[in-house]
Parts: sequence; structure tokens; C-alpha cells
Amino acid sequence: MQGLARLGLPAAADCASGRSRSARGALVLLTAAAVLGAGALAARAPGAALDPDLVRVLRFMALIKGGFALAAFAACFWRLARPAGPWRMPVYVVGPPLIAAGAIGLWSAQALPIAAAGLHLGLLALLAAALTDPRFLPDLARLGRGGTADRPIRFPETRSMRRALPRRTAPTRSP
Repeated sequence: MQGLARLGLPAAADCASGRSRSARGALVLLTAAAVLGAGALAARAPGAALDPDLVRVLRFMALIKGGFALAAFAACFWRLARPAGPWRMPVYVVGPPLIAAGAIGLWSAQALPIAAAGLHLGLLALLAAALTDPRFLPDLARLGRGGTADRPIRFPETRSMRRALPRRTAPTRSP
């Protein structure tokens, strides 16, 4: 965590609070419980016979959504290393398990409306939280330069930049 201070991020972000650690633990436990629970429900025999082509399409969609669930889990686990806002923390904890359970529900082709609703609700909530969170993605302009929000970084002009600009010369007068 010393790397955060070196990158110019505030010192408060350098120490992970107990709330952040417990949120990360809750994220792991809820995701494991959602995957195991949805897997147990998926082991049942399907209630209605489905067209084999529809099953192939649903399973392909479930694979894509499972990739989204994995990416969402990794992003939320990374973000919860630092304290999040009061309404964002529960979204970061509950979003990935909903997406994962929905993907498994789509794969098994059981309770499709419930699986799709959970999957899309988790994805929408997660996107809303991440896109409105100013600390979800760091400000790339100040990484490694030590700038802050109050004092933006000014990049020095280099020789290569000076060479790239054409020289202005005074117009010549002809007599």
C-alpha cells in the first residue's frame, strides 16, 4: 500500500480501514454463496423442454455474462481495498454475486426471468456506482507525477516538442 502514497494519492487511501476489509470478505463470501446456491439449483432437471438451438444461444450468452461477472468481481475486489461511499459499498458487495448467479441461472435454463432480472440489475447497479465514483478509476494524468486535484501537473516542454513545431520567420521584403 505504500505505492499509493508514491503515486500522489491522499494518505487516507494508504491505510485500508476495517470496513474495507470486511466489505472485501463479504464480497468473497456472497459470491461463493451465490455461485454454490445457483449451482445447486442448476443441478435440478429442467422443468420444461427447450429447443436445442435456444439452449445453445442461452449458454453462449451465459458464458459472456460469466465473463462480465468475473470482471465485475475483480474490479469490485480491487475498489474495495479503499473506502467507498455509503451507498456504493453495498452495491460493490452485492453486484458481482447477482451477476454470477444470473449467469449460472441462464446456463441452466431454469427460472430464466429471475436469472435475467438478477443479472441485469446487478450489472446496472454496478455500472451506476462505478461511473459516478470519482475514485473508481485513478486520474491517470497525476499518476507518477505527484500532482493533486488542487494543483494540476504541468508537463515541461521538451526539445522534441520544440522541434516538431515549425519556426516562424519574419516575412522577407523584396524591393
